[in-house]
Amino acid sequence: MKKGLFESLRNYSESDFYPFHMPGHKRRVKNDGLGEIYRYDITEIDGFDNLHAPESILKEAEERAAELYCSEETYYLINGSTSGILSAVSAVAGRAQGLIIARNCHRAVYHAAFLNHMELYYVYPEIIDEYGIAGPVTAEGLECLIKEILRKAGTESEKAGELIAGAVVTSPTYDGVSSDIRKIADLLHGYGIPLIVDQAHGAHFGLHPAYPENAVKEGADMVIHSVHKTLPAPTQTALIHRNGALTDGETLKKYLRIYQSSSPSYVLMAGTDESIRIAKEEGLQRLEQLLHLRKEFLKKISVCRYIKVCPFTEPGKLIISVIGTSMTGQALYDILRDQYHLQMEMASASYVTAILTMMDEEEGLKRLAHALIQIDQDIIEKEDQDRFSDFTQRPAKRLNIWEAYAVPFLEVGLDQAEGGTAAEFINLYPPGIPILVPGEVFDRELIREIQFYLESGYTVQGIFEHRVRVVKSPQLHGMEDCYEKNKDYLYHRTGK
Repeated sequence: MKKGLFESLRNYSESDFYPFHMPGHKRRVKNDGLGEIYRYDITEIDGFDNLHAPESILKEAEERAAELYCSEETYYLINGSTSGILSAVSAVAGRAQGLIIARNCHRAVYHAAFLNHMELYYVYPEIIDEYGIAGPVTAEGLECLIKEILRKAGTESEKAGELIAGAVVTSPTYDGVSSDIRKIADLLHGYGIPLIVDQAHGAHFGLHPAYPENAVKEGADMVIHSVHKTLPAPTQTALIHRNGALTDGETLKKYLRIYQSSSPSYVLMAGTDESIRIAKEEGLQRLEQLLHLRKEFLKKISVCRYIKVCPFTEPGKLIISVIGTSMTGQALYDILRDQYHLQMEMASASYVTAILTMMDEEEGLKRLAHALIQIDQDIIEKEDQDRFSDFTQRPAKRLNIWEAYAVPFLEVGLDQAEGGTAAEFINLYPPGIPILVPGEVFDRELIREIQFYLESGYTVQGIFEHRVRVVKSPQLHGMEDCYEKNKDYLYHRTGK
């Protein structure tokens, strides 16, 4: 069996080769801990291949990943899933101007549309009201949208591919909800439309029968996996897979060269290769053990009166809900962190998210169960709690994203923004899914939702000292007084 990338790096670090090349630390930093990392940090020297034109050791590593996921082509991403999403969307952008996306896509998808001047068509996920989370995207919803696009264009279904370059669906979502990718892929392929699946949170899919299948095997044309999210890999590592005749491999590789660093980290790539090895050799056993730990955890917290775990997610996610009580998701998040030293992945309006991976241990889930049982005893029921479910509001669009994101803007108080056109993304982080996209209109309900998140202590991006950015437009959209009061806050994209 051929050596993996990490083993080759270790052997090289123990050799007597002296580095008259980058990086500048020369593998000789003696700092405890970091020094060990520097030993393996090299550049593209003889024997270690080139990520942008792999022929040997990196090509073999990518082939091992392709074999695990049953992909025709797999490429390493060292700029995270973001670079994969940008590359995938750009690779199909030349087919047509329109792009269908699930509204709960990551902001990187919107950035890709901005860079390629693409017209966005939204398919909205179903809502799981009981837990206040976004449900799956359905093939039926997609078909209705495609037919509406065709109707407005006055054209036949055979020409759908001339209007729509592709479709992007996130599955699983940040909350662990999966869509029927096989059914969606079959529908889109019937119209000649390629499917891109942001499966960043599903790199473990397909490794155990209790988990969903991976999107490659379900027929998606391009799939992005963040191996660092659910496999034992370093932060910033990911994969992109390409399959079928609806996308072009050379075009994808062109954009990967554009969006990825020309100086890739061998430490990150070795971590990716190791995570693929662990997933292949130990994934089934480790995920089986995780299922057992999750089952025991759910049994323990079944005594809780108010705290409950959403049953509609894949086993790698715990959506811990306090909906219908006096406690917010942010408050639960803070208590778990500050009092119990349990760091959750994120907080939303009425729940927190915990990620479980094949590397979790019994101690962690025992501590979490103990903490939740204690917290539940102090919760008070409240029927009139403000509830904000993802994507129940559908903002009106006044400008295309590339128009609104590239013009002069004003900064106005949030309470003065009603009727204005957003000039910046507004989103909670995590997960980085936009509440409002540049070009969309601030209305009263959206402002109220944003104010709720701010007052509850959530991290809201796109707010600048309690001011938001609105497009400076000649029409003023009926906001003459607001613009006059804030004329000192006029900015151009290149500065004030």
